[in-house]
Amino acid sequence: MALIVLAGVVSYYSVELRPAGAAVAAWWPAAGIGVAALLASRGTRVLPAAGILIAAMAANALAGREWGLTVGYGIANALEVWVVAWILTRGGPVARLDGVSDIARFLVACVAGSGVIAAVGGATAFLVAGQPIEVAFFALLASHFSALVVVLPLFLLSPRSHGRVHTAEVAAQIAVLVAITWLVFSPDNVLPIAYLPLFALLWAAFRLPTLLVAIEILALATAATILTVIGGGPFAPFIATGERTTVLLLQGFLIVHALAALFVSGARNDWGRALVKVEAQEELLRDGIVNAESGIVIAERTDDGRLLIRGINRTALQALGLDAAPPEWFDPGIPLVVGQPVLGNRGLDALLRQGDAGEAELARDDRRYDALVSIRPLSRGTAIVTVVMTDVTRRQEREDAAVQSLVRLRDLNRQKDDFIASVSHELRTPVTAIMGFSEQLAEEELGVEAQLAADVIDRNARRLADVIEDVLELSRLTGSATIRRAPSGFDLRDVITQAAEDARGLYPARAVVIEAALPDEPVPVMLVRQDVHRVIANLLSNAVKFSPVGGTISIGVGPAGDGVELTIGDHGPGIPAEHLPHVWERFYRIQDESHRDAPGTGLGLPIVKALVEERLRGRVFLEPQPTGPGTVARVLLPREAPHSPPTASVAMHRSH
Repeated sequence: MALIVLAGVVSYYSVELRPAGAAVAAWWPAAGIGVAALLASRGTRVLPAAGILIAAMAANALAGREWGLTVGYGIANALEVWVVAWILTRGGPVARLDGVSDIARFLVACVAGSGVIAAVGGATAFLVAGQPIEVAFFALLASHFSALVVVLPLFLLSPRSHGRVHTAEVAAQIAVLVAITWLVFSPDNVLPIAYLPLFALLWAAFRLPTLLVAIEILALATAATILTVIGGGPFAPFIATGERTTVLLLQGFLIVHALAALFVSGARNDWGRALVKVEAQEELLRDGIVNAESGIVIAERTDDGRLLIRGINRTALQALGLDAAPPEWFDPGIPLVVGQPVLGNRGLDALLRQGDAGEAELARDDRRYDALVSIRPLSRGTAIVTVVMTDVTRRQEREDAAVQSLVRLRDLNRQKDDFIASVSHELRTPVTAIMGFSEQLAEEELGVEAQLAADVIDRNARRLADVIEDVLELSRLTGSATIRRAPSGFDLRDVITQAAEDARGLYPARAVVIEAALPDEPVPVMLVRQDVHRVIANLLSNAVKFSPVGGTISIGVGPAGDGVELTIGDHGPGIPAEHLPHVWERFYRIQDESHRDAPGTGLGLPIVKALVEERLRGRVFLEPQPTGPGTVARVLLPREAPHSPPTASVAMHRSH
């Protein structure tokens, strides 16, 4: 709002100070203030544009202009600021004036905006005041364009500077500008030095913040205008031939100074940002080279046959047998002449002299390096040469250490498997004895408390026996030596029926129903029957454990390409998607309310995966039920086991 009011006040005085009888003001700084008002607005720009329309009309009306000019010029001013603001912010959230590309957009916006008001205002002056349309057009174009390029930058520029500037330099530059301005526009000056202030402005453009440059441009415009009016400077003598000539010369003076200073300052800003970026990249590259484990040499091959070292790290110096690089490597450089060493290695020096990419070997004490030379040609016969030296000895040491670590890990894993299998095997005998005695107790007539204790003993002994059996089975599957049973032919339906009968007796209290949808025709396969039975039994056991009381489990079999597909589905809580990749891991249990209380060791599914993929050469998947909760297990098996020689070795376990 304050900017709109200021634009109205400045508009009034611009109309009041116009040449006598002229329909167009000599200079219109309110144009820049109006654009700034639109750019400062939040949201829609309709209201600020309407405010500029009202302010311009009020200024013209108070200055005594006829109603036609008042309305026409008000509309023209509103259109001008709208066009300039739209172009300045096109493609970005805010208008900027910080680099050459920004200033080029700014120039286009000023030309377009002043062209709009020149067209609309010129037509208004012709129709209402009878002014020649071409005179009004160019007068408006010059007055508004010069005002935009002088005033508007003050509102677009940031006060930040791209470098430190001493206060003494700022004071000296301002003093020089003031002195030159007074020299050029003093009443006593008769010398043709109108554009001498440009040198002081260019000094500011090269060295000072762009905002300060914009302030100096506005100050120069104000001083030049006032001093010309009172008869000083190179443009005052033309007043006798007509004020319009003086106004046009003064406006041209302002436009040249403003554009030259702004473009130079913008170029300086671009250069400063580019320099900061290059310095940051150079620092990053330097840190990378210095701290790199490989030896790195970066050099420039000049057009007069010299190699200038631009960077070399400690590893490269060690490979070359040096504590520090000789100063002459950096300036004046190493002459690339036959018979004179370059970096001190015959093969590497030959590549560098010839300017060819390639490889060379370096040996230093007990270490060996591979040097890779790459060449990137530049303009004017120069090239960037990069030498990367890899410590082959260190790489071999690391590879040997990695192999040894892998061997140790495998040995530890084998010892762990053997230990678990041995302990499980040792536990089998006492657990079997406990189960035998618990069965005898079940046949005796006991009291209520004794019978309860006997049931607890029997139940936990069987659970422990299941754990031992799972551990032993997994150990046999993943151990280095195991029994390979011979495949035999059988009807897959018989194994499914037997496994379903066994599963029904696992948890009688749950009253889970197992529905087997089997084909009428036999499903012959040539596989290891025990392995297939164990896979089906483990999957059914899981389905029973997680099914609700009275729930239903479905099991089916059918052809799948050249093999067969088994499907076992339950309607339990299902497996959350984030746990699906992990349920095949040993001892993995889902720790939520619906899974935590189910009995089990977390070995059933790993055993299934090992049997299916390692023994039966099939695939197994777990998927959610298509509708409702639950899980579907799909097992893809070949009809015939792949031919492989049986393993003669057998896992050895002690027994007592």
